[in-house]
Parts: sequence; structure tokens; C-alpha cells
Amino acid sequence: MSRQTVAVIIPTKNVAAFFRPTLESIRFADEVVVVDMSSTDGTQALCAEYVNVKVIDKVDYIYANVNTGFDAATTDWVIRLDSDEVLTQELQNEILTFLISPPANINTVRFLGRHHMFGLPMSWGVGHPSRSMRNHMFRKGTARYPCKQEHEDLDVYADSIDFKHPYDHYTNHTVEEVVQKFNYYTQRDVERLTQDERKAENPFKLFYQGLRLFVLYYIQWKGYRDGMLGFYSSLFRGPIYLWIDRAKRWEVSRQEELKK
Repeated sequence: MSRQTVAVIIPTKNVAAFFRPTLESIRFADEVVVVDMSSTDGTQALCAEYVNVKVIDKVDYIYANVNTGFDAATTDWVIRLDSDEVLTQELQNEILTFLISPPANINTVRFLGRHHMFGLPMSWGVGHPSRSMRNHMFRKGTARYPCKQEHEDLDVYADSIDFKHPYDHYTNHTVEEVVQKFNYYTQRDVERLTQDERKAENPFKLFYQGLRLFVLYYIQWKGYRDGMLGFYSSLFRGPIYLWIDRAKRWEVSRQEELKK
């Protein structure tokens, strides 16, 4: 049965160790555009094993690379995916069924994430399903990333629907990986801020903001129901990330003052 075409866009850097399940789950795609940041671990060689995959080598901000992939796609629809996200068979079938006759008024589709951290499934807190819907699929030309920070959603320009079946997101396998990612993300964010945005905040306000995030994720969103996983995910995704980001803002601001 004929259907509209779809491309999957994935930004990568040194992901060969865990990328194959993602590539296997998108064999159905008409195109896969991998925008790779000059990996040195065999990521591009792995991509070459798949006939529907083409690689663009480009070093830029992550979402700028994703936008490059959007531009390179030649299909009717585009799916934005991370290298550690795997589409379930049920979601693959749902996508293909949708593409047979997409509603004319729908330009964006949201997918439900089933998140894993430290190798464990997250059911509560920052991984609660009710807070895990994300803009993933859209008609080509109707969405784009603003590229203002490392954690942002797509700018979409039309009505959306939600798919029923989930994808699996295998994020942050180790504490070391969490620390490395946080360091990368916050560094890329801080270098894009204006001088005013980098100014140090009141320490009591920062402490309160971090504590509030922890209470939100661990208590209000019931992260405690995931045991120690819920405790550490609430801690890392809440106050620790916030305080690393604000410390880097203060550090850069202080260095700029010393140069004057």
C-alpha cells in the first residue's frame, strides 16, 4: 500500500557502542540522515552498514546539526531522534499506518518516551509518562530548532496529535556519563549567553531554586517511588544541573570582569 515518505534525523558523536539498536529500529525509514560531529569511535563506519543511512560530517551545536539534517531530508515527513532512542515495533507500525493517509490539518506528531537512566526504567519523577510527550515527527518544512540552548523543544507551526505507543530512551548509563553530558551541555549554553545573563545570582535564591526543583521531581512528581533511581535522577536533573550551570555563568562573568 502506498504511503507518504519519512526521514529520520539523528545527531551523533562517538555513539558506536550503543547506536545499533536505534538504527535497527528505523530500517523502515525511507531516509536516515546522521549528522555526525567527526566521531573517532567507528560511528560513521557503523552507519555505512545501513543502506538507508547517509552521514553528514559537521561540528556545530547539536540542534544546529539537527536543523542541517532537516534541510537535507527529501521526504514528506521528518522524525527527529537521538542516538540512544529506540522505536518500539508498535510505534514503527503506528508511524507507517499514519503515513498511509495523514490528516490534512495535522503537521506535528508527539511521541511518548519511556525513559531509562543508569540502566533502569523510570516510572516516576522526571521520567513519569505524563511528562514524557515530545514533538518528534512533522511535515518537512513546518518545524525547526531555535538553537538558543542545549535543551529546547522544536518550534512547530501547526496542530499536533499524540501517538499511543512509546519509544525507549536509554539515557545516562553511568554517573560518569551524566557528569560528562552536564559539563558539555552547560558549557555550550553558557557560551551563548549575553553578559547580563551570565551575572551571578543571589546564593540564597539559587539554593532555593535547586531545592524547589528537587521537591518538584522527588516529592510532587513522586520520584521517591522509583527508589534510589528516583532520588538520584531528581538530584541530578534538578539542583545539580542548575547549580553547575549557574556556577559556570558566574565563572565566565568573573573572568570577563578580570579582563577589563
